[in-house]
Amino acid sequence: MNSKFEYPINTGSLGGTRRASTPVSPFEPPTPNRFTFEHAWLPAVLTQQRPTVLVVEDNDETSFLLRTVLTRKGYRVIEAWDGKQAIEVAETEEVDLILLDLQLPRLNGLGVIHRLRQNPNFETVPIVIVTGQDPEKYRTSAIAEGCDDFLIKPIDFDRLDALLEYYAPTGKLAA
Repeated sequence: MNSKFEYPINTGSLGGTRRASTPVSPFEPPTPNRFTFEHAWLPAVLTQQRPTVLVVEDNDETSFLLRTVLTRKGYRVIEAWDGKQAIEVAETEEVDLILLDLQLPRLNGLGVIHRLRQNPNFETVPIVIVTGQDPEKYRTSAIAEGCDDFLIKPIDFDRLDALLEYYAPTGKLAA
């Protein structure tokens, strides 16, 4: 099997051929790509660790909205749709902030807070309740369980920005 690789050139003469400068064997492993990125060449956006936000929301529209906004702001977003799944995900991932709905299937938001705060790994992870309910109705019990803050639906994006910057700042990415 002694074939040659030839392809037309487009620098003047039509129909001319150019031979590959290095022989290619199907039996030898390819040489490393000389264009692979070295760590020093990577842009700052790719090398910086992005904060991870766990969004626990059973409403598809709210979940989509939060995922879209957080991703565009530079956060890594993990989602759970109910309380039990939220605990499972939180225990397997490294989370910097939890945005938690109160009204969830299988285990409500207060139950999630209670279970997470019993785990020493989650004593300092900020938990923000995102709810359409009157926060005064749940404020005392939520704070007693270990809630850090409230965000009311419909979501005020200025308030969301302030909470994100306070609890899980992305830092200013180097240009």
